[in-house]
Amino acid sequence: MKILFWFLFSLITYHYFIFPLLLIIWSFIRNLRVTKGAVVPRVTLIVAAYNEEKCIRSRVENCFSLDYPVEQLEMIIVSDGSTDATPAIVKEYEQRGIVALFSPPRRGKTSALNRAVARATGDILVFSDANSMFRQDAIRKLVANFADRTIGGVSGRKSIVVNVDRESSKGDSLFWRVESCLKTLQSKAGSITTGDGEIFAVRRQLYTAIPEEIINDDTAITFGIIRQGYRVIYEPEAISEEEASIVLEDDFNVKVRMVSGGYQTLQYFGDVIFPPVNFFAVQFLSHKVLRWTMPVWLAALFVVNLFLLQGWYFVFFLLQVAFYLLAFWGYIRKKMGKESMKFLYIPLYYCTMNIAALMGLFSFLRKESQVKIWKKAAR
Repeated sequence: MKILFWFLFSLITYHYFIFPLLLIIWSFIRNLRVTKGAVVPRVTLIVAAYNEEKCIRSRVENCFSLDYPVEQLEMIIVSDGSTDATPAIVKEYEQRGIVALFSPPRRGKTSALNRAVARATGDILVFSDANSMFRQDAIRKLVANFADRTIGGVSGRKSIVVNVDRESSKGDSLFWRVESCLKTLQSKAGSITTGDGEIFAVRRQLYTAIPEEIINDDTAITFGIIRQGYRVIYEPEAISEEEASIVLEDDFNVKVRMVSGGYQTLQYFGDVIFPPVNFFAVQFLSHKVLRWTMPVWLAALFVVNLFLLQGWYFVFFLLQVAFYLLAFWGYIRKKMGKESMKFLYIPLYYCTMNIAALMGLFSFLRKESQVKIWKKAAR
């Protein structure tokens, strides 16, 4: 039991503390630089919008406000499957240059992206979502990296607008700040583990059609680029802003979908990860796979600890119980409609996301489709 305890404890510690430290050291040793340039390639901005009538007009106006030569920027908004006014709103902007794509059958985001890419004329594809608003210079910041021929994809920084009226604001903001630090280090060490679909630029020649059943399209695109021997890097100065989820349940649903899609990634791109003979594979297992499987390791550690209730083991067990009780207290206050106290929010958010990760595993095992697992967040 003690051997099993220390194995689980070491695995969890490695994910949260040791791997980031190793990443810092390796990024300092390797420190791969990017040769940026004032390039202005033809860009196609692709926005996927399913039932986004509440925000799509703002997104279109945001596209028009971008600081990039008009003659070099094509804008495609694909709203396949939408049953609200989204297609009609987008169509209003066709005379101003927006390419409006709409097909009634709902076949999922991946199918919509494949259709949009087939229509695109740009040398660089920039993918984004309807609720993501680009800073004015975002595209310029992204494409400057493509002056370097070793770069196949560039992910910008997703920034969460702090809003006290939105329940997930604090948790989302903290999560993406940590992710930004890790991606910066990964980029220096070689490649990031996955681009972010909210602001992700890729060379058109490297895009390969994604199987329609794929859930995490941005990860699939990343792996496609890595397979072809190019780097996928992080550009923190290219910023996309969006509001956090209004309620924690929406974050929960997103996590379930992302983790289910994560296991799907292992199924489709196992040849890139196994055996883990390069740094990209090692960091993907350390950063992503351990995160998805973390609820399993945490639960196992708790159960094993029940058989070791002497001395230090007993103290550690009490610390675990205290942490989970704080999370439960935060949950009860939430169900009662009371504002969560600051010291309760982190345990509540952490436990909620780990339960969602466990549900994501179950969803994958049930082979739930992209359309079935996708639940729209409130805007």
